[in-house]
Amino acid sequence: MKPTLPSSGHSKFIGKVRYYHRSKPQAQRTWDEWVEGPSTKVRRSRKWLEIIGIIVGVLALAGIITGLVIELS
Repeated sequence: MKPTLPSSGHSKFIGKVRYYHRSKPQAQRTWDEWVEGPSTKVRRSRKWLEIIGIIVGVLALAGIITGLVIELS
């Protein structure tokens, strides 16, 4: 049988809480949010930037094609 080590005055099983046992404080959630997850909010500014980017890209492509047609005619 192994000899026991002298006690240092505290329990050897007490330790710090691991990072994965901690959670961020959250606002009170409703039952629907708990079951279905958080609702997604649409960011309008991001949507408008995408639309403007697509329009600029299409216009640039149309300008390149028009320039090539004029140049090759």
